Parts: sequence; C-alpha cells; structure tokens
Amino acid sequence: MTHRLVLMLSAILMMFAIFGLVMWIGAIEGENEKAAYGNMMLCFVMSALMIITLIVGIRMRASMNLRIENLLTEMFQREGSVQATSFAERMGISLDDARDVLDKRSRDRGWLRTEYAQYDARYVQG
Repeated sequence: MTHRLVLMLSAILMMFAIFGLVMWIGAIEGENEKAAYGNMMLCFVMSALMIITLIVGIRMRASMNLRIENLLTEMFQREGSVQATSFAERMGISLDDARDVLDKRSRDRGWLRTEYAQYDARYVQG
C-alpha cells in the first residue's frame, strides 16, 4: 500500500507549490524582483515534482488494484471464497489493509462476510 504514501507526498508537494505561488505573487506586488524569481522557481519546481509523484502514485495504485483483482479472481475460482489472512499473505500486506480492501469490495459487490476469531474473516460471493 505504498501508493498511499506517494499520493500523500504529492499533496504535500502541492502545498509547497501553492506556498511558492503565493510568495511569488507577494514579491511581485511588493516590488522585490530578486525574491520573486526565487519564489517563481520554487513554485515551478514543486509543481513539477507534485505532478511527477501524482502520476507515479496513480500508476502504483492501478497496478495494486490489478494485482488485487487478479488474486481475488483466482481465489474465488479455486476455493470459492477468500480468507482475509491468506489474502494478506499472498498480497504481502497487513491483515488490517487486507480487511480494509475486502470490506470495501464486499460492500460494493454484495459479498457475505463471516467473522472468525483473531480478526480473521471469510468472504463469499453472494
């Protein structure tokens, strides 16, 4: 779930890009051209980095969703259900993240969930 961190980094870079834009406009209005050039460069560099990290994060998220869908299809075809612990192991993610992913999909797709001890669950297509 590293894509979430990359997308958060993109949001932080956008904050710095907006900060650079505001400071650039303030320097132009205050007639301080030396500071205006530096703030303009800050705005452009942070905007470029923000766009790059946004694109990388979106691609990482798309590939993660593709891996999830392929594994779900395989598990439903082979076993007829998805066990949260085995899903987490095979995806290489934590059980919390696996439960989050499976709970969202179960609400959207009408799967039935059976709770087990030790925070495990089984999902069946209903």
